Amino acid sequence: MTLKELAYVAQSRLQSRLTFPVKRGHVLELLAAAAGFRSWAAFDSAALLADTGTDGRALQARALIAGRAIQLEYSTADAETTAAMLTELIGELKLSFVEWQTLATALHAPRPPGHEYLDDEDELTDEELEDNDWGTEPQSSSGGHPPGHVPLPASSPLLLDSLERAVQLRPADAIAHFALAAYYRCGRPSPYLYEESLKGRKLSSIEQAWVDDYLHDAPLYEKYMQHLKAAASLGDRTAALECAEVLGGRALYEIADQMDGPVDARRMVEVAPDDTQRMKWLRVAAAEGATDALAVLARRGDAAALAQLAARGDIDAIRTLATEALDLGNAMDAWQWQQLALLYGHDLTVSTMRAYHDGGERDGEFYDSDFGGGLYAAGDEGLELPRISKSQMADAVKRARVIYQTAGARR
Repeated sequence: MTLKELAYVAQSRLQSRLTFPVKRGHVLELLAAAAGFRSWAAFDSAALLADTGTDGRALQARALIAGRAIQLEYSTADAETTAAMLTELIGELKLSFVEWQTLATALHAPRPPGHEYLDDEDELTDEELEDNDWGTEPQSSSGGHPPGHVPLPASSPLLLDSLERAVQLRPADAIAHFALAAYYRCGRPSPYLYEESLKGRKLSSIEQAWVDDYLHDAPLYEKYMQHLKAAASLGDRTAALECAEVLGGRALYEIADQMDGPVDARRMVEVAPDDTQRMKWLRVAAAEGATDALAVLARRGDAAALAQLAARGDIDAIRTLATEALDLGNAMDAWQWQQLALLYGHDLTVSTMRAYHDGGERDGEFYDSDFGGGLYAAGDEGLELPRISKSQMADAVKRARVIYQTAGARR
């Protein structure tokens, strides 16, 4: 249903019960009132109408409809009749509305974390980036939700019409274009079988079904790219990033990299063309609080990342820093990290080496000699810390407590 069709249906229903001509403009004013806006102009600049399948805010304000009808010089009885009928229609069509600000916030929201960024390797390779999930991939079918959660289901033709109308009225509005791109988002369909059919190839029923899918998806993909590129060209950095994700290439990455405005650092790591750029965005992600980004930096020997992880209670990071301090002959720092570990309930001087079953039905369990079989050892040997004076120990305890308390204040 389009906005024009909605207005016509509502006008017809009201006209069947009211004794005076119902203006189409009045219908829009009453719908705006149902959403809590003073006028259609105010609503149209701030929100979009939607119907079946949305998770937008419901239009349920019957009293506001009646009040607005009275402002439009309806009698009290006619205003009550109008409110009752319009509320009934709203329920039938499951009308709701989505505010532009909600769309903008959701469109630019970082994707929720998925798995760990990378394997436990020192190198940040393309293969690692492909094998690990930095967040939720775009939906492969049209109408999927964009990053974050934007209520743009394909089952809401009224919302689609509202977006299309907004783009026509405001062609330079980046958010309108980006929202439409999110609505049409889909994977690029392959034209191979379609082109083969044009050459005269006889297709099987399954192949014909794939061609039918292509003919359905190709125009959606074109609209997706049209509006995505428009949003990017109008200065939307997240749209530019998505262009780089979808189309690839250093040039598109550099456009997103050089633009102003907030951007999802995790996704920038994913599209970065080289290791230097990936490290740059890893540090941005880590500064924004991404623990997995810190972990990658720490694995690559970044001292600041190790210290941050240690402060948060990462025992592996604490053990690494203590070991490095011992290697450098810095007993005070080694004891500082030991005291921090104790505050987190671990003792670095206690060995965690254990024997485990290797294979069989008890694979990975603590080794039990009654069952026998292969075994392997895993864990860490306890650290041997040098003796220090009581005053030095007190200083190490104090330093550890400062780190612990500071980290706790940030949590």
